[in-house]
Amino acid sequence: MELVVALSLGVMATAAVLILSVHTGRSFAEMVNYVDMDHSSRIALDTMTRELRQVRQLTSFSPTALTFEDKDGIPLSYVYSPTDRILRRIKGAETTEILKQCDNVAFAMYQRTPLAMDYKLIATTSPATCKVITVTWKSSRTILGANISAKQGQTTKIVIRNKKEA
Repeated sequence: MELVVALSLGVMATAAVLILSVHTGRSFAEMVNYVDMDHSSRIALDTMTRELRQVRQLTSFSPTALTFEDKDGIPLSYVYSPTDRILRRIKGAETTEILKQCDNVAFAMYQRTPLAMDYKLIATTSPATCKVITVTWKSSRTILGANISAKQGQTTKIVIRNKKEA
């Protein structure tokens, strides 16, 4: 009888330790995933911000693709492919994947002048009048069978500083 009670307590203690270990491992994997996704997003955003501030002008726009005339005259594009969930940078013949596992990307273009009595920018439909680009994206991964999203996506406004004035 004492042996059965001892074995029962031992099995329950082992099960509790096993459940705690699995939960701790999963939480650790999720934290590492969040940090890695945030790091990848920040590097991609820093790259885009640095380059887009230096371009001469926006030449082509869609909500998932931008093409610019770069400071050296070579076209520079950022294109999002929803089928393979990758944001690519294309300059000349060189294509670079700057962000993988990206669920959605949205670009928007604005004039530089804000609305009166407000700090919201005026949207534009013409690349010729575009001075500010907004970039928004959200990423996720599957870890241990669960889809893990970044807590929040990345969003920024980038001012084109070297824009040719008409």
